[in-house]
Amino acid sequence: MTASPSSALRSRGVWVGLAGTLAIAWGSCHPEFSFALDGWPAAWVNAIGLAAPMPLNRILIVVGVVGLVWAWWHVRPTRKRPPVNAAVALGLWSLPLLLVPPVLSPDAVLYADLGWTLSTGADPYVVGVATSGGPFAIQVDPLWAGSGVAYPPLALLVAQAMVTLAGFHPYFSIVAMRIPAVLAAAAMLWLVPRIAGLLGVHKRQAVWLGVLNPLLVLHFIGAGHNDAPMVAVSLAAIWMCLRRREWWSVFVVAPVLVGVAMALKPQGGLTVLAVAGLPVAAELARSSLGRRLWLLGRRTALASLVAVATFVVISLASGLGFGWLGWLDLMGLAATPAPLALLSKLAALGVQTLGGSYTGFLVWAGRVTTLVLLGVLVWIVIRFSDRPLAATAWGSLAIAVLGQAMHPWYLPWSLALLALVPLTGRQRYAVYGLAIAFCVWNAFQTVVWHGQY
Repeated sequence: MTASPSSALRSRGVWVGLAGTLAIAWGSCHPEFSFALDGWPAAWVNAIGLAAPMPLNRILIVVGVVGLVWAWWHVRPTRKRPPVNAAVALGLWSLPLLLVPPVLSPDAVLYADLGWTLSTGADPYVVGVATSGGPFAIQVDPLWAGSGVAYPPLALLVAQAMVTLAGFHPYFSIVAMRIPAVLAAAAMLWLVPRIAGLLGVHKRQAVWLGVLNPLLVLHFIGAGHNDAPMVAVSLAAIWMCLRRREWWSVFVVAPVLVGVAMALKPQGGLTVLAVAGLPVAAELARSSLGRRLWLLGRRTALASLVAVATFVVISLASGLGFGWLGWLDLMGLAATPAPLALLSKLAALGVQTLGGSYTGFLVWAGRVTTLVLLGVLVWIVIRFSDRPLAATAWGSLAIAVLGQAMHPWYLPWSLALLALVPLTGRQRYAVYGLAIAFCVWNAFQTVVWHGQY
């Protein structure tokens, strides 16, 4: 039974969360978080931001994030706590973030610049970021200026649609990058409880972890990251293969959705495991390992053919092709806490001390760590071959943690999937701890290392 809308209005946690996002929104308006020397291209935004002079603006962001995390934990479904309407809670927490600059990440500015580049007829994979003029170039993080991007074509087309919708306005085009993310969050709010019901999972717990979590609020809605549509489409594919188990749904419609997800973010391709395996999960569970791997492998191969074909058609139809593949090595250049990337950077410093190329070593090390990640993924598939959704969930977490870069906006996908599978007590609290620690760490990291001053 769904909690009434008024349940959220009676919850202290919901109001603390709203206060938290208000603080984050206020602090994020400060001009220091724009890479343009004169701040955000909207005088009213800069005025709001300067009303909280440094370091108050930074304190607001950190305190706001801590408040949101506290609020999320204190609306957690328990036997003793009355349920809270998740849609109202998510709506209230999101409201202060909708019109302010992107919070805790400047990537939405980069998306707007990519959309502008496409609108001029240029290929972002060839000309690079912030090189085609336009109103967004001076606001792009200098780390990426002149480089291409590793986003597949559909992500770029979505960015182009948003800046066109906003009339290429220098500020509201950036804000418009939230539109796909908000729609994706709404789709997740609809899909997660329905998938949970089909799987026999606790719906309120699944929505709390998979949709209401602060990483989704901050990095999908607040920052407008383009991972959000990929996650929503991936969940739609899982729902489709569970809702309709006919061959056309499992081997056509759902894999086509996986292909669309891949065209938004390539990680979405991992969903094909769940699509192929969930309709025969009972048979997988009672089969021997060899038979299980053969059945899952055969079905996954067939579904993958359709998904990859869809991805290829979208890529070719876009006119952009596969130029994004040439920029995958850039992912490891950003400063993130990815364990394998940190080890690579430490080794690269040693190589540089001996006269070698720091960047060249990182490119080579990135390829080695990718092989390590692939090995881990193979182990996860074998380990959870009787539970294909768990294989997808833990695999997505492995991609987030062991990839060349570990960003907080990678985790909501994993949280949405993990919310739909049975977890031991230790696993649950490890996942909760990772989400909370990463969220708070990212707030400190942003206010210390980002900004122009």
